[in-house]
Order: sequence, then C-alpha cells, then structure tokens
Amino acid sequence: MKHIVAGLMAAALLGGCGGGSSNPFDNPGEDDGTTPPPTDTSVPTDIAQDVSRVQFDPATQTLTVEGLSFDGTTDPVTYNRAAALDVPGYQAYTIQQDGASRHSTAFAAQSQTSGSVTAGVAATGGPRNRFFIGAVFERTGTYTQPTTGEVVYTGRYVGLTNLDSQGGDLLPPPAGVSPELIPTQAASTQGDVVLRANFGDRQVEGNIINRRISETPGGVVINLPSLVLINAAITEGGTFSGTIEYDQSAFPDDRVTGTSIGSSAGIFGGTGATEVAGAIKINEFDGPGNPLGLTNELETGIFVLDR
Repeated sequence: MKHIVAGLMAAALLGGCGGGSSNPFDNPGEDDGTTPPPTDTSVPTDIAQDVSRVQFDPATQTLTVEGLSFDGTTDPVTYNRAAALDVPGYQAYTIQQDGASRHSTAFAAQSQTSGSVTAGVAATGGPRNRFFIGAVFERTGTYTQPTTGEVVYTGRYVGLTNLDSQGGDLLPPPAGVSPELIPTQAASTQGDVVLRANFGDRQVEGNIINRRISETPGGVVINLPSLVLINAAITEGGTFSGTIEYDQSAFPDDRVTGTSIGSSAGIFGGTGATEVAGAIKINEFDGPGNPLGLTNELETGIFVLDR
C-alpha cells in the first residue's frame, strides 16, 4: 500500500485548526425562532487539526465540513452520503469535485440515549505528499455529572489514516493523467471501545481493541495493535484529555508502557453522564519497530458511546 509521507503533521495543521471554535458542531434545523440548547465542547488543537466545524443531522443523513483544506470549492462543504462505507454506529460521507481533485471521506455519529453528544472525523487522500485531517466532538443540552460510582461505556470506533484504500469511491481520473496527479482515497480503521469512568475519583481510562484496516488495495484485512487510553482527569464540566499508548500485553518483548504515541480527548453528556463522545490522534499505529512495515503512518478517529 502506498503512503502519503513527509511532513504530515505540519500539513494537517495548515488551515483552520479548530481549537478556537466554541461550537464545532452546528446542528441544522435550529434556526426556527427558538433558543437552541446550550452547547459545550473542548477539542484540543492537536486533535481538531484541519477541521473547524461539522454540521451533522443523522435523521436527514446530511453532513457539512468546514475548515478541511482542498475538499471543495466553498467552505463549508456539503458531503454526499456514502452508505457503502459505513462502519457500524457511524454514517459515512464523501466528496470529490472531479477525477483530478482530492477525495475526502468523513464519518459522524450521535449518541443513542439522548443524542446529547456527537463526533465527526474527516480526511482527504493524496496526492502531493500531504493529507488533511481532523476530528471534533460536542455536547448539546443539559449535563449533570455523578459524584460517585463507576460507569462503563462501550461501542465502536472509526478512524481515518494517511494510507490509501482500495479507492472504490474515486471518480475516474482524466485520460492520460500522470500517475503523480491521480487522487487517492483515505483508508479507514475500526475497532471496539471500552471506556471506564470513575466519578468518585473523577478519572477515566479505556481501551480500543479489535482494531483493523479493511480497505487496503487488494482488500486485505490488516489487524492493528490495541490501544490504551491512559487514565485522565474528568473536569467539573465533564471533559477529559490524556495520552495513548500501545497495550503492553500485545508486546511482551518490548517496553511500550510509558511511551505515548498520541493523544485523546472527550466530553460526557446527558443527565447523569449517560453518554460520551471523543477523539484520538496517534502518530503511529502498527507497533514498536514497525512490525507491519509501515512508516510515517498517522491516524485520527472518533468514538460515540452509551452506557
């Protein structure tokens, strides 16, 4: 599989990084003369990266992305529903202006219990040695946080990478175009999330397991190492941010404990913290020593979980 390499972190931070947005999700249908419910978010800039805002309505299956470079001729850009790329729990959307333009993929989800938290991730493919990517999450409405008890949240994870997929959603390139100019489609990852919050200690930790890429050229499924979301403090406002490591149990011959490979952040929502949404950004994902032969691989993903 081909890599989009060299200077990817710098490229991902070009354009709007989104850290200053007080509301990266702007739900349609609220301009009806009524006061919208209060919205809260706390997306670190290293996770938001090139995405500053997302408009997502799961009922009407519409999604608009703002800030992502080269995903369209306007900003924000309305994406097209791409149900064939759905990951369980997440709706997929894509956009490509023509066969010579970059292709962009996005995933989004809303919590099931009360719909109070939402998350979205979007990324372009190549070419030209760079890709653009970012993730946002938010909480809407009233939030109350328990002061005691331990709660487990489970669900699915989806991410986007700087690797090429099979390219099944790409438009045909112009006849005779040079290979260096042919767009690529970003490969996605998926897995399962278990997040454990102790509201008495105001700490949260978790795991992303059963991780895999299944959209590689040739359709080969690549299993990826499990990740650990290292314990982080839960603020009074129900937000958290922390670091990510490989799961030590997967690498008995390597010392991975204490070595950060990225960051995580999220926000709890609902009455009694019934839901949680968050995102991760990792700087590698195939294991210490590159056992899968990947170099310069990057991934940004989201999770939306209920109790």
